[in-house]
Amino acid sequence: MRKTLAASLLFILFLVLVGLSFLLVNRPAGRDVRLGPSSRPAAELPGAPAGRPPKAEPAAPGRAQALAAVIVDDFGNNLDAARALCALGHPVTAAILPYASKTRETAGLAAGCGVEIMLHLPLEALVPRENSTGRIGSGMSANEVRARVAACLDQVPGCRGVNNHEGSRTTEDAVLMPEILAVLKERGLYFIDSLTTRDSIAYDTARRMGVPAAVRRVFLDGDPSDQGIRRKLVELFRAARTHGRAVGICHARRETLDALSRYLSLAADYGVKLVPASGIVE
Repeated sequence: MRKTLAASLLFILFLVLVGLSFLLVNRPAGRDVRLGPSSRPAAELPGAPAGRPPKAEPAAPGRAQALAAVIVDDFGNNLDAARALCALGHPVTAAILPYASKTRETAGLAAGCGVEIMLHLPLEALVPRENSTGRIGSGMSANEVRARVAACLDQVPGCRGVNNHEGSRTTEDAVLMPEILAVLKERGLYFIDSLTTRDSIAYDTARRMGVPAAVRRVFLDGDPSDQGIRRKLVELFRAARTHGRAVGICHARRETLDALSRYLSLAADYGVKLVPASGIVE
């Protein structure tokens, strides 16, 4: 009787072991039974936002955080644009034209709300599109150039630096650029090369002369549509991640300022810190 019972128990145990072996062998390949439905990558989850980068990881020890500066050109003609810039709540930089109808008021308004300001210095283009008061160009003596730069700087009190308005001819000129930059060096100002021509020598000349400088990497509103500006901001932030720092330039238009208000916060998604232009020159 006991032998029969023991044999029955052994047979039952054998069947259990066979069943477990069958289940293990036929488990679906590639699936970890410890993972629940929510363990899939975020991009695969229903409703996950498309086209957004993964949450940025902190910079590795000893590696500086990526920096991006956004400069908005052509301020000085109306105060509504300056008010919209102040409302952004991000450290963008306002480049103000000299001799515009609201130059001084714009400088005061922007500085009053904590926005860094710079002079948007009119320089000669290969094909000038407008007759900008204060423009610096070919044929001027060194004294004329220096006097005109100084006069334009005085138009924008409190400016921290300068970038060029147009200037495809002047920024290629090995005689004019050192005279312009000498005035900036004397006043402790930085220079941003808007890079309106591939043959610009402005940035290299500034570095050689010891003027803090940077060069524009992305034009943000060549396509002025909402999504066009968003794409260019993403390009800017990716460039900052790749190169450590990057400058984007756009214009004081309503659609541009509206797009900036919506998309500047994307910088954080790319692990990029937004800084004024003074924080990115070297």
